[in-house]
Formats: sequence, C-alpha cells, structure tokens
Amino acid sequence: MDLILETERLILRPLELSDVDDFFLMNDNPNVNRYLRYPLKSKIEANQYIQKIINEYKKNNMGRFAVILKETNKLIGFSGLKFRDTLENNYINFYDLGYRFSEEHWHKGFATESSLAWLEYGFNTMKLPTIHACAISENIGSNKVLKKIGFEFTNQYTVNNSIHNWYKFENKNFK
Repeated sequence: MDLILETERLILRPLELSDVDDFFLMNDNPNVNRYLRYPLKSKIEANQYIQKIINEYKKNNMGRFAVILKETNKLIGFSGLKFRDTLENNYINFYDLGYRFSEEHWHKGFATESSLAWLEYGFNTMKLPTIHACAISENIGSNKVLKKIGFEFTNQYTVNNSIHNWYKFENKNFK
C-alpha cells in the first residue's frame, strides 16, 4: 500500500512488520489496554495483529496506519479508517475511525490531528457518505475526541459486558 498522509506533526503510513517492537511497547501498558476488547499480551500477538492489518490493506485497500511523530521519527500509535464487514451495533459493511496511542503521547492532540486527516481523506478522497466510530463509555478521552472533531453520538450498546458509545459522522456535516 502506497498511501501516506501527513499532518503538521505526524506522518500516517501503513504499518509494517518491522514496527512490532514499538507497537508492542505501546500495547504493553495496562493504561493503554484498559479499554481494549482484546489486549495484546506478547510480541508474537503484536506481530500477528500487524499482519492482520497488513492483510486488511490487501483486502480492503484501507486499515489502521502507523502514526509517526515527525520530530522523532518514532511510532507513537496507530490511527485510521477500517472497513468492517462483520456486524457491530446492527451495522455491517461500513468504515469506522479508530486510534490508539502510547500513554506518553496522550493529551497532546495527536488523536484529534490524525483523526481529522482521516476524516478529510475518507470524505474528500474516498467519497464515503458516513464514517462511524465507537468508544467504551468509560473512556472519557476517546469520547471527548470523537465529539470534539464532529462525531454525533447515536446510541449505546454492549460488547463483552462493556457499554460502548456509537457515533456517526455524515459527509454533509464535514467542513
């Protein structure tokens, strides 16, 4: 996959198997894993997860991308649009926005910055009519980011005994 997006502080590029060390380091933190459905517990699992994302690039020509901080050229998280072909909150065959960052990079605007780049790409280049997102209701930070960038809360649903907030953003509302 050749797509690379840039923002003021970030480079968004496809994840590679060579990212596994930094990717695992990000995920090897209980605060990062706190709201994940399936936390990664080893480098082997991190490698498998990256391979799954690479396969999604091949299948859907889209997926979560590495977020590289320009200042250090280091992976600080991932962010991107993912095509979901399995049922989630009574939806199927849709794109959702997702992100995850190393704890030391929280509260610095990176989730907002990368998400806005993906919204612009999704709406203006891919011509998507709607992009969805979800966050566990207890995850104050993620819910705050989604609302801040313009997602509309639509409902709550339960997965693995956790209440999730469901959001949508329609192309006609993107500025």
